[in-house]
Amino acid sequence: MKVPTGDYFSKFLSKPLGLSFRILFFSLHLSFISSCVSSNAFGTEDNPEPNLNDILSLAKVSSSCDGNGTFWIRNLVKNSSNCVQTHKVASGAHVNIYATSGLESALDYQFVAQEFDTKIYPKLGEAFGYSDDLDGDGKVAVIVSDIHDGSKAGSSFVAGFFDPVDYFPDNSDYAVRSNYSNIVYMDGVELLTVRNSDLSQGKPDTFLATLAHEYQHLIRFQYEARIMAQGGGRDEAWINEGTSEVAADIAGYSPQINRINCYRGRNSNSCSRGANGNSVFGSSKFNSLVDYAFAYSFIKYIYVVSGNDAASRNSLFRAGVQGPKGYRASDANGLFQLFKTNAANYQNASQEIKNAIGTDPNEIFLKMYPAFLWQSLGDVSPEFAQLGTDTNGSSQFLQEISKTIQHFPFPASGNEGDVLRKLYDPLRIPEITPMGQLVPGQIQFVKADRSNTNSISKMVLLKKNLDGALYSLQINADTRRSGDVSISLGIAENDDEGQEAIVLPESDDSRPVCPHEFFKLSRSRTKQKIFQEYKP
Repeated sequence: MKVPTGDYFSKFLSKPLGLSFRILFFSLHLSFISSCVSSNAFGTEDNPEPNLNDILSLAKVSSSCDGNGTFWIRNLVKNSSNCVQTHKVASGAHVNIYATSGLESALDYQFVAQEFDTKIYPKLGEAFGYSDDLDGDGKVAVIVSDIHDGSKAGSSFVAGFFDPVDYFPDNSDYAVRSNYSNIVYMDGVELLTVRNSDLSQGKPDTFLATLAHEYQHLIRFQYEARIMAQGGGRDEAWINEGTSEVAADIAGYSPQINRINCYRGRNSNSCSRGANGNSVFGSSKFNSLVDYAFAYSFIKYIYVVSGNDAASRNSLFRAGVQGPKGYRASDANGLFQLFKTNAANYQNASQEIKNAIGTDPNEIFLKMYPAFLWQSLGDVSPEFAQLGTDTNGSSQFLQEISKTIQHFPFPASGNEGDVLRKLYDPLRIPEITPMGQLVPGQIQFVKADRSNTNSISKMVLLKKNLDGALYSLQINADTRRSGDVSISLGIAENDDEGQEAIVLPESDDSRPVCPHEFFKLSRSRTKQKIFQEYKP
């Protein structure tokens, strides 16, 4: 996605700003999170448009809940904030950890601080960059509390979140308040129960994995906020959430085996059919467990096949978050434009391979997505391939898909990313009853002979005889979403933020989730409203 440009700031900053207008401008509130500080608010002749850091540096508005360890904490059910007393329980070089009453001894917090300083902070810094230091203390605050999310015993729950509203100065006019600081909120009740269970089974530390996940959201938002300040939208949920899932792996808390198991399906809960019949772009609210599983698996694949070492892989992710060349991984087009320019294994490929995969972002997605999906079935050699209704080009398209699979295979056992092999081992996704039309990104793997007759131009059809029967994999490889898909780019219809409550995904057991998609932009907090109210 090309970073949008505009003259919003230069247009009105050409006039002196009075204190009252500065206060009005800083009443801006986005139901999200990040941070900013800088100088040179009026730009230069070479760069007349000040960035969001410049604007926010004009005034730092103190929160009314900022003394003696008190913080505003959002109630996700009521969608309003409460001023809560906390106690500092640990401190590190890059982090301060606070816990609410009753949770002061729930965890070895100094160990968490050490893990943040030695793993999460440096490793995610290399992969994405570092979060802005909003309050000037040089540290990230981690607040551990019993997150109010309306969850029930044994169901899905919010394990942690980054609240974008903290990226902006506080405003008492709204129910959701800001601490104006770079903060990650962590659950200290259900999450610790799951963590202890996972550790007893030899799984990675769920608390630390969640902390890394949310820290990626925090880092990323400062770049999203700059785009929004220029009239753009947020990064699509499937990329943001998928990247946060992989961020936990990068920090050293891998693999996200629950996501892998959910993608594969074959159980009795909401993940029963796995990714089959779903879209990588997610459900209408991006709040199902399959959404997370699908996004994690595909983004993990893109990450591990992009380069042969951490430095080259991180280069792709860092560019996707920061957008140094004018493109960010905010949607499929932006992601694969950057894959073309920043993925070492694409850059170093022969011209024959590049021709097979394509050079246009849409075409690259059209090859890489089916290549991932076919391999997730446990096979690397489809016998038939067709794009749209082009029967004459089927042989050529089969060669192109096969070359893409050969050049970007699932990592071999013992290598980074070999967890992808568990997408089909011991069992691949179960087949489903054939459906009619597929929305963008949606797939169906069926035990039937499917046809692309009367299909869209970007409908991919792959076939092969497996286990003595003919199977078809049909994929809508259109990157242009429709309807409510990828709703993270949407705007909340209600100005009253307190009217909208979080909706947790269905689950038959305790499943940690991130409510990132829940934090949407309230119309009354957009800068457009500020501009409308400003009378030159």
